[in-house]
Amino acid sequence: MVTLPTLRAARRETAGLPSRDRDRGRLPSLGRRPSHREAPPRCSIRACSSGGGADGGKGVGLATRIRELPLAPLAAFGATVGTALDLIHGRAGVLEYNTNAGGLVWTALRDAPQIGDQPVSFVVAQTSVWVPVLLAAFYAVDGGLYLLLCRRRDEAVTKPSEVLVRLGVLGMLLQTSAILYENYVPYAKIRAVLGALALLNFVSFEKSLKREGARVGRTAAAAAIKSLGLSVFAGIAAPVIETLLIDRLHLWSYPRPDAFPLGSPPGFPSWVPFCYFFYHPFLFSLAAWLQDLKDGRGDDDDNGGGGKRAPEAISAGS
Repeated sequence: MVTLPTLRAARRETAGLPSRDRDRGRLPSLGRRPSHREAPPRCSIRACSSGGGADGGKGVGLATRIRELPLAPLAAFGATVGTALDLIHGRAGVLEYNTNAGGLVWTALRDAPQIGDQPVSFVVAQTSVWVPVLLAAFYAVDGGLYLLLCRRRDEAVTKPSEVLVRLGVLGMLLQTSAILYENYVPYAKIRAVLGALALLNFVSFEKSLKREGARVGRTAAAAAIKSLGLSVFAGIAAPVIETLLIDRLHLWSYPRPDAFPLGSPPGFPSWVPFCYFFYHPFLFSLAAWLQDLKDGRGDDDDNGGGGKRAPEAISAGS
């Protein structure tokens, strides 16, 4: 039997409810359960760990994040694409590989400048058996550091076309440096030209600098600064490591050096750091693309977190 005080108490409890629940006489404890669409978005460990350097990956162990990196594909690209790009400087004679320490040199003959003289030998290509190993390590370490420290978790999916465009630009920039070297342009002018091209290359292709509104957000700016810092660090550290390898193992040498990190020969041309700086827009996009492939992200992903949208979200947005 329902008494009058009981009805009054029920009305007081339902007075603050929305109209649809108040009309149905539901109490808060008996209200409709929230659907799964209202639950906060989640991401897997792989998704949260991918590109978590700038603003993601929190709460995931470093060892787990490293295991999720595409280090093997990066190394494979370094051993193949990196070795092919290195042939540009090898053909121009920027560096000479030691044939007694694994160097491989292919030469050919061409007509002499004057009729009657002996044909002139020239280098078609040169490399070393150690180049694929060293460039595999460079790609894996540098690309892995970018994914760990610099890439934002909400960054858009990287497309293969972006990687190919950056690769083409990198090849042209390396060829530009080789042409300047072959024509004996003073190193001061080479540094000025390559420095301007390096900065333009970075600003043009750094995805964190792409504006979505009136200005670049703090998170995006921080990611761009980290990417720039990593590029500068690698541009300085890589030639220094080269010098140590030349001094200890004599795998190759630079015929016309003017920078000597050890205080005396061996050394390297002072514009070589800009060539390493050239690498990074391509290498960063390659690392991001490989990470997206490993995480199963596609062009239709819109949450930026490394995971595909839920089926209900796709149907709701269509």
